Amino acid sequence: MFLANGGATFYYDTIFYLDRGHQVLSLVGLDLAPLREVSAASSGTPQEIAAGGSVETVDGSRSMIYSLLLGAFFWIGAVDGMVAMNAALGVGIVWLASRLSVRGLSHAPRSLSISLAAVGLAAVGSLSFYVAFLMPDMLAPVLLMSAALLAAYAPRMRIWELCLVTALGILAITASPSHLAIGLILMPILLLRSVLSRSPRRWLGSVLFLVVLLAGVGEQMVLRLAAKQVESAEVIYRPFLTARLIQDGPGYSYLLDMCPVDPEPSCALLKALSASDDPTRFTATNISFSISPTTGSFQLMSADDQRRVAQQQFRFFLDVLVDRPLETSWAIIGNVYRQLTLNSVNMTLQTDEIVEQATGMAGMAWGEFAAGRLTADTGWLAIANPAQSVLYLLAALFVLGFLFSGRLPPAVATFLVMILIGVVANAIVCGVLSQPANRYGARVIWLLPVAAVIGGAVLFARRREERSDPLKRIATE
Repeated sequence: MFLANGGATFYYDTIFYLDRGHQVLSLVGLDLAPLREVSAASSGTPQEIAAGGSVETVDGSRSMIYSLLLGAFFWIGAVDGMVAMNAALGVGIVWLASRLSVRGLSHAPRSLSISLAAVGLAAVGSLSFYVAFLMPDMLAPVLLMSAALLAAYAPRMRIWELCLVTALGILAITASPSHLAIGLILMPILLLRSVLSRSPRRWLGSVLFLVVLLAGVGEQMVLRLAAKQVESAEVIYRPFLTARLIQDGPGYSYLLDMCPVDPEPSCALLKALSASDDPTRFTATNISFSISPTTGSFQLMSADDQRRVAQQQFRFFLDVLVDRPLETSWAIIGNVYRQLTLNSVNMTLQTDEIVEQATGMAGMAWGEFAAGRLTADTGWLAIANPAQSVLYLLAALFVLGFLFSGRLPPAVATFLVMILIGVVANAIVCGVLSQPANRYGARVIWLLPVAAVIGGAVLFARRREERSDPLKRIATE
């Protein structure tokens, strides 16, 4: 994808990450070149929230760790060097999974061969697009793989393998707050696996994933401490949850009923929404980001109202859930289902608007922040989208078939189940806390072809062993 496009792809948030990383590294004394070679016609940094209010704020919706990573690559003059890192992460985690899955199987193909086949098939899907994408999305599947490997193979992993998987998990979970939310969902699954296991080291995987989870929590705590100590500011999060509930309906109807009787901070958002008749103002994206007088709401509010609405979003969710449990639950289920069905790579391709916001951005070693060959004309998506959807469907069917066959070793079966659970966990977090989008589904869906190849390789090895050893064949019948 990187070579075919003639350079890396990027998103609105890439500009924000670069800007924040550039600021932090400059503060610590690094001599960095200007972020922009020329002035942009419009600000390339996404609109800040609650800026200029009575309380200084810092947007915690984007990871400081990933900002520093992009800033470090900018420092060496190769922001697109992140593509090489993404490729190494993807290939490395697949190789490790292949190696662990066939360990102890004398007739298994070489782990390198399995890895190449798995990566090749995944690259036909969305993997290659996310390798070239300058966003933390590539680390979401790394987190899912880390959790699956610890759940399935931790008792028999070597020390360096445990350290590597844990380190990759820590990097992945600190790269985005959404990854931390995914980790919180997966943690009980690993604990349940440990309870049900009979291995003498059955708690090892859970303990190490707890370390990963604590690293994610620690990153958020450090961000809050740094914001308070350096800028005397509060960390707040863009109100994606409130916006999602309003778009789905329960949140909006709740505000209509409650605000005239018992006003709360979120009622300021209802007032902002009432300032226009444009129906698109109710979409979660427009509520959260738009600054247009006709489609905007949250960003047009006073800084202090923005801060109060953002701070109240989790309380608002609980209030709406209690007041409208069936309506809210049905909306959540619908969003999760919809997220599971969205897997196009179209959101990894920069639009004209994204390119315009990146005007003059420096730091690329190969190409520049501009439209590439594949992004300039996206007509090929009409063929790629259905073809990739068929690939994912077949992969999912193969994985389910392998599991229901009952012929997989328990550890491998656990690994495949954890991959499936991870894909669902990703859909829950992104569909509920943000909004269903192709970008969120496609970033992890390539794990299904990987799981299918690994599961098929293990079954192939088991059958070869049974043919060479009649006693093993009798034992499995």
